[in-house]
Amino acid sequence: MIRIIPGLMVVMMACNAGKQEQAAPAPQKLVGADRSAEGCIGSAGYVWSRVKDSCIRPFEQGSPFYAYNPATGVVDSSSATYLVLSATGDSAELFFSITEKPAMMKAVPVMEGETMPVLYEDSVEMVKLRYYRDTYQILYQDSIRYIQFASAPKALKLPTR
Repeated sequence: MIRIIPGLMVVMMACNAGKQEQAAPAPQKLVGADRSAEGCIGSAGYVWSRVKDSCIRPFEQGSPFYAYNPATGVVDSSSATYLVLSATGDSAELFFSITEKPAMMKAVPVMEGETMPVLYEDSVEMVKLRYYRDTYQILYQDSIRYIQFASAPKALKLPTR
């Protein structure tokens, strides 16, 4: 009987060692459990829009603009930013893919006959939206950064002001 007990102890220690190695699974973050202060679920693509005063998906409600290289004239359709207009057309919100903070732009009065009218502008952030030769252009520090052709499927539809 003395020989059985040490053998039994070895078996019990091996069983306990196996149990100790099995750590409790780490709690997983649930999709949708990442609500912002406004109640938007970021993991589902929702962000707060000040011009819509609600949670939106910019890629659903916004109009896409694609990265533009002014030196080469190349449009990169893999890099987009989205412009969302207010219902009244007095303001616009620009959602960049590279930053969490959207740019807020105010409508600019357009003089009849202007060939490159600036439609919206944020003078602090130095961001503008202008129209020129059947394209909408987003400028940063007066350099074209994003472009959209007026004939594009989800082209910008300006409300009547």
